[in-house]
Amino acid sequence: MSRSIARALHGIISLATAAQSPRRRAMTLSRLVERLDSSAATAIKTDRGPLQVLPLRGPHLAAAALDFDNEEPELLAWIQEIAAGEVLWDVGAATGLFAMYAALKDGVGVYAFEPKATSFGVLVEHLALNGLGERVFPLCVALSDETGLTRLELAAMAPGSGGNSVSGAPNQFGEYNSVFSQGVPAYRIDDLRAAFNLPAPHYLKIDVDGVEGAILRGAAGTLPMIKSVLVEVEGDNAREAATRIEPPLFAAGFVEDAAVRTTGSGRNRLYRNPNPRRG
Repeated sequence: MSRSIARALHGIISLATAAQSPRRRAMTLSRLVERLDSSAATAIKTDRGPLQVLPLRGPHLAAAALDFDNEEPELLAWIQEIAAGEVLWDVGAATGLFAMYAALKDGVGVYAFEPKATSFGVLVEHLALNGLGERVFPLCVALSDETGLTRLELAAMAPGSGGNSVSGAPNQFGEYNSVFSQGVPAYRIDDLRAAFNLPAPHYLKIDVDGVEGAILRGAAGTLPMIKSVLVEVEGDNAREAATRIEPPLFAAGFVEDAAVRTTGSGRNRLYRNPNPRRG
């Protein structure tokens, strides 16, 4: 039924714009799409207040908007630990839903890292839509174990979609499917902090579809100063966490909060530092 209605509406629009010049018709259609997009903005109800999102930008975003509370409740519970005056680094922020949720608490600062261009564009729009540009600092860069220029292989163009890979490496499920190869600057966390004089975050979330271990290896000097790290671990990363994920964390003094493994989505692992060495 929805497809039939969509076809009928398309016919009506084509008929209504048939007398316009190609230029005017293109402008009319563009403005119509813009109005439909803005009018479809949906308010996600959270315990911290509403978040406005743009669900028409992609199927993954539409699904996330409808299931925000239930998708990763353990992640939301962890974010609630962040106190005023503390900073979260959201690595793999996608379209910014969790970064914005964290920033709804007064006094919490967020750095949102999202290298995928289509997701980053919607992330910025979401920040503007919610008036959170002063609380969330968005960065279209990748984090890894080497600093330099690299390529992000996009598994799909849709904003918010995952399965991407860095430098031709397979994702966490051993898959490699590239519809576009996007150039992107990549930094070791330690190098990024040194280059721009950034203090260490108090909390670090990593959800990057396979290179979580590389990011942690590039943060050897920063990890001892972090209170807590939440890592999404699936597929090969889950099977090989003892060699891929945990060595940099254990070397920095972290211990796993094992209860989180079986909580909520079951995709995240939480590591806590009993004695963070804040500068």
